Amino acid sequence: MKNLFFELKYYLLFLIIFVVLFIGIIFSPKISISSDNQEFIQKEVVREKVLFSDDRLSLEVDTNDVVQIFEIKKNDTLLNLLKESNIKDVYIRTLIKTSGSEKLAQIKVGDILEVKKTISGEPDEIFLTTNELDGILATYKNGLFKIQNFSRPLEKLERFASVTINNSLYESAVSEGLSDSLIMDLVYLFGWDIDFIFDIRPGDKFDVLYEDFYWKGKQVKNPDIKAARFLRGNKVYTAIRYFYKDGTKEYFSLRGKNVKKAFLRTPVEFSYISSKYNLNRKHPVLNKIRAHTGVDYAAPKGTPIISTSSGSVSYIGNKGGYGKLIEIKHSEDYSTRYAHLFKYKKGLKLGDKVSQGEVIGYVGKSGLATGYHLHYEFRVNGMHTDPLTVKLPDAEPIGDSEKEGFQNLAVRMINRIDNLYLQIYAAN
Repeated sequence: MKNLFFELKYYLLFLIIFVVLFIGIIFSPKISISSDNQEFIQKEVVREKVLFSDDRLSLEVDTNDVVQIFEIKKNDTLLNLLKESNIKDVYIRTLIKTSGSEKLAQIKVGDILEVKKTISGEPDEIFLTTNELDGILATYKNGLFKIQNFSRPLEKLERFASVTINNSLYESAVSEGLSDSLIMDLVYLFGWDIDFIFDIRPGDKFDVLYEDFYWKGKQVKNPDIKAARFLRGNKVYTAIRYFYKDGTKEYFSLRGKNVKKAFLRTPVEFSYISSKYNLNRKHPVLNKIRAHTGVDYAAPKGTPIISTSSGSVSYIGNKGGYGKLIEIKHSEDYSTRYAHLFKYKKGLKLGDKVSQGEVIGYVGKSGLATGYHLHYEFRVNGMHTDPLTVKLPDAEPIGDSEKEGFQNLAVRMINRIDNLYLQIYAAN
């Protein structure tokens, strides 16, 4: 009995030792593995967050820049604005020493200065512009600034509209989503051949292919017409945009004829004729018969005056009863005069080249004048002619050296209009 108890006691002791060892073998490694895994997971989570943040920085750099925009006001200076934007003096001194910095310093009231910095305060870009598109750009990299003329690369979107006129051209065009500026451009292009007040009838139609311009999703520029076609009754008029090698833009018909005339009919908008061409008119100031060798356009003081054709300034200054006068020589045969001005366009001087439609001065009543108006003269071979009845010469057609390139472009544009027209009406 005693032997049996002894054996049983050793048997239980052996069993207890076995169980303890078994538990140690099974559970101790799991505790260690669990701890290691927990540490490993924590490290991975931290590492993943860092990598995710770095990826965002590399893909969305602009979101971590600070951009400040200043509209230039009276007495503003570049130095003061940079200090106001908290650009450090060391960067400002580096900018001032950079070639071209004088261009940035020439800020004018109404200009826009954009200052872009990194989060750390280091300058990235400084951009001075008058229209948010073109200007002077200073970029900072590797401790140095680089200053240059810069134009923002715009995104162009091609658009097309086909409009049938119901009540009025304007209302019909607006109902199709066309902007006021695009409508006015269309009227300008075809206004040389179509009287949009008297000639338009319900059922007339037009197709227009044009471009919209965007910067970072914002429309920043008026649309530009690539090609247009106007159907008035049984007549079809076309206008195709063409760029010459020097960058100048003109519009031509399919046959290469310039859609505009060499001269605009009137040199001032928002006016009415107060006195016509009359060689036997009684002068309102001198009170005697004195030939009126031009047309008077009554308009408010300061109304812009435009050159009716391209040319060069052959006279600018005071001239007797004319008061402030500008004379523009357009060719050997043609010249025009603009008299009684309030003031000239800033910077305009003798010999300057001017373009058709360019502002050259402002309506006034200088010289022998009783009220605010523009006196406009049109001369052919030095002789006065009636500006309202003279047959205006055509503008230059497409040049011989450009004909082939233009004809290829014209075919592509008309085919493009036809295809888009068919797509619209097939969808309807």
